[in-house]
Amino acid sequence: MRIHIVSGSQLEGSQSARVAGVLKSRLLALEVCGQGDCQIQDLGTDPLPLWDKTAGSELMPQADFIRRADGLILISPDWHGMATPALKNWFYFLPDQAIEHKPVLLCGVSAGQGGLYPVMDLRAHSFKNFRPCYLPEHLLIRQVKSHFLHADPTTDEQAMLLARTDYCLLLLQAYAAGFQQIRRVLPERHPAFSYGM
Repeated sequence: MRIHIVSGSQLEGSQSARVAGVLKSRLLALEVCGQGDCQIQDLGTDPLPLWDKTAGSELMPQADFIRRADGLILISPDWHGMATPALKNWFYFLPDQAIEHKPVLLCGVSAGQGGLYPVMDLRAHSFKNFRPCYLPEHLLIRQVKSHFLHADPTTDEQAMLLARTDYCLLLLQAYAAGFQQIRRVLPERHPAFSYGM
């Protein structure tokens, strides 16, 4: 199973990028995917240019992997109650139909008690034309600087977050397996329906 993880922070060395590394390590530990089948795209260290109508998916070096991915994880810090501009910009560079009918786990990251608004923002922003299938569950990593610092949790709160993280990753695995079958039996898309309703 192939999983693509996007760290949506525009900052180098961000907490979102650190969380992306943790999620990848948990995917490997849970045997959801192998080392070569899980990829992290860090928009802080490898930013995309601001999209315009002349830009295409050839500017995204991960485009082929995303096309072949079975599921995705999108991570966004909570910036003033919104997902980052870098993550919204990322969608416009996607190859045509790259994430259609694929399960996507959303993860909000916050240094405080936030994190929910980027998840809600992404659900509304990207659903119509890109057709991702967002999981009904999502992850919120609040007080992020207090979590995933050690191999084993040191508090009950950390243990609960790790258990929820593993649950969401296994849920993503189950949805990804189911959607492999769904994509095999989809009706042919009518050209008039390319951009949703």
